[in-house]
Amino acid sequence: MQKILFSSLMLAGVSLSVNLHADTSTTGSDNDDNQAQQLGKVVVTATRTETPENQIGSAVTVITGEEIAAKRLTSVADALRTVPGLDVIRAGGQGQQTSVFMRGANSNHTLVMIDGVEMNDPSSPTGGFDFAFLQTDNIERIEVLRGAASAVYGSDAIGGVINIITKKGQGPTKFTGTAEGGSFGTWKTGGAVSGGTQRVNYSLDASRYETNGFSAADQNLQGNSSPNAYRNTTVSGRSNVKVNDALDLGMTMRYNGGKAFLDDCGGPNCDDQNEWNTFHELFTRGFGHLQLFDGKWEQTLGLAYSRSDRGTINQNQYAPVNPYSWTAQNLGEKLKLDYQSIFHINKANTATMGVEEEGDSLHSSATYDGSSSGVIPIKTMNTQGYYLQDQLQLFERSFTTFGVRYDDNNRFPGHVTWRANESFLIKETGSRLKASYGTGFKAPALQQLYDIIYGTGNPNLKPETSVNWDAGVEQDLWHDKITAGATYFNNVFNNLIQGNIAQNYLNQNIGHAKASGVETFFEVRPYTDLSLRGTYTYQQTKNLDTGSQLIRRPNDKASFDIDYRFLEKAHLHVNVLVVGHKADVDPTGVAGYTLLNLSGSYDLHPKLQLIGRIDNLLDKRYEEIYGYGTSSIAGYGGIKTTF
Repeated sequence: MQKILFSSLMLAGVSLSVNLHADTSTTGSDNDDNQAQQLGKVVVTATRTETPENQIGSAVTVITGEEIAAKRLTSVADALRTVPGLDVIRAGGQGQQTSVFMRGANSNHTLVMIDGVEMNDPSSPTGGFDFAFLQTDNIERIEVLRGAASAVYGSDAIGGVINIITKKGQGPTKFTGTAEGGSFGTWKTGGAVSGGTQRVNYSLDASRYETNGFSAADQNLQGNSSPNAYRNTTVSGRSNVKVNDALDLGMTMRYNGGKAFLDDCGGPNCDDQNEWNTFHELFTRGFGHLQLFDGKWEQTLGLAYSRSDRGTINQNQYAPVNPYSWTAQNLGEKLKLDYQSIFHINKANTATMGVEEEGDSLHSSATYDGSSSGVIPIKTMNTQGYYLQDQLQLFERSFTTFGVRYDDNNRFPGHVTWRANESFLIKETGSRLKASYGTGFKAPALQQLYDIIYGTGNPNLKPETSVNWDAGVEQDLWHDKITAGATYFNNVFNNLIQGNIAQNYLNQNIGHAKASGVETFFEVRPYTDLSLRGTYTYQQTKNLDTGSQLIRRPNDKASFDIDYRFLEKAHLHVNVLVVGHKADVDPTGVAGYTLLNLSGSYDLHPKLQLIGRIDNLLDKRYEEIYGYGTSSIAGYGGIKTTF
């Protein structure tokens, strides 16, 4: 960590002296909006450059801030539920552990970023990201890239990438305030200010969310009557300064903090009124963007820092039978320096190269009845990554991308990953053919390497690996008022890290798995105020060692959304989510379910709006994880003001 910090400070000083302090960013979240509009609908996650969506062979879904607002969603995890190929699993209500599985991959196989900052927690047991505490505040859009992206982003992107991009202020200063409440003693208040000129833009958002919640352990089972409360404070900010026509500087920051009460387990008699999590998460990045030779050479330099401080406290765990307490504390930090150079060689060829240096650290401790029961001293991991990518187009019909990356880690030998994808337009029929092939890898997490508290750590672990490919077709009809598509995917995962039962659950590279399936979608836009969208995913997953289905990944998932604006002031959104049966730790698995959700708004005044939503309108009883509770019918409402 000291090495990377020293290198970062040295490079930052050099960059300032030569006006090379830049960012288009690795996420593209800091690019000029006018340029993006000229390109049409663009995405940045798939290639790390602004690229029109129809020129990308990989599978990408974009969730806009407008869509999130229409559904009145408060958590990012809920916004991801309708994305093809994604399965969102929560162990109870808001604030409980939340996992996202992408195309059958493990939940820690997805790289999660916000404004170029990696959010995956170095101190978590598997190096993944828990979506439990991530709110939708100040989010402009979310880009979901499905399929191995290690050739672009390195470790953690073995299954795909979820890239969150926050709002960029523009126009006169605007203030927004929101207050809403509803079922389970839920309240949320928030305020935001944003604005911008040609030289400076800024946005700042803060919110407080509180709910008494419902029992994390299924309250329909014996002994689970106590609700699990949750508190969350979120602060998000972003600013950019255009120094001159060539140079932009900026900063982004996000903080999540609070407390969530827990239950001991899922199933009967799992209530625990004395156990809770505390969390403090910080993600920040300084960046800049330099353009030379009329924009033909773009350079980016960024320095990012993330910190995740999580604690678990259980007072009188089994009182009065065993009136003792235990605590656990995990601190993970990540410091990353990234440099990227984009060469617009000509209209048909764009080359990208980049260098990254990253340092991860972990400190973990546990106590039982006030006495230390185990400490993981500070452990670190350093990685240097080097990548190259070329984007070629022929006759404005064929768009090919090829990339390769080498990662050098101080804990295991260097690793090479690569990928290639193709998008081919048949303009005469409004058709698009696309395909991609790539390899991925996931470095062992620090806890997997060095855990001594539970005795599962193994410093001899190797990276997990994957081979992924997909192919699909998209079709526009009725003058682009109808769009439909289907994609077949196939993923194979090797060297998966699992606890070996025969050796007291010592972590070893003994797992192998496969996932394949089809993702489909359609969009219908008959006129401006009405849109319909549907998705369906069919997938088969298999543990290649046991032959069993991978748990918590259903074979079938479908969604249907209707968005309708009427009377010039009213807005109604209808969402139907259908999830099929899935395997779980219980041999019978978890039954499928269908949910109906409504949301809407009404403009009382140009500056005052009524907002509301109803979750689980049909009051279905269901589970996402065996033995854990879910929401009954619930209603929420409030006001939003802008001035």
